[in-house]
Amino acid sequence: MANTNTKTVSLRREQFLSSWLEFAPDVTFAGLTLAQFEDKSKTPLDARKSIREVQTKLRGLLLDRDKADELLNQDLILIAHAIRGNELFGEDCAFYRSLGFIPKSERRTGTGARKKAELTAPAAPPPNTDVA
Repeated sequence: MANTNTKTVSLRREQFLSSWLEFAPDVTFAGLTLAQFEDKSKTPLDARKSIREVQTKLRGLLLDRDKADELLNQDLILIAHAIRGNELFGEDCAFYRSLGFIPKSERRTGTGARKKAELTAPAAPPPNTDVA
């Protein structure tokens, strides 16, 4: 059974169990009785169940993390505004800059000088080089 996926293996397990129960419930194959095979083959099913439970928990934890990040971000914004509004620091201090913000003295105005189009006379056509 090379190249199998988990769905195929689970389906095959069910097929083996039902067929074995139907046609040879008291026969031992590969050193296993039907009951032994059923118990032994539950291990991957239990593992899949555990994985699903952990994935569900992980989704919940990720949501909790995202909410906590949002609350932290709000606190960071409030602290930055408080630093800007503090008379000892303000928005033009090294502390404000060290937090990753651009101090007021280093900001651009946003109205940069635009290049004016140079007014030049249209270029003269190249001299006629046709020799007749």
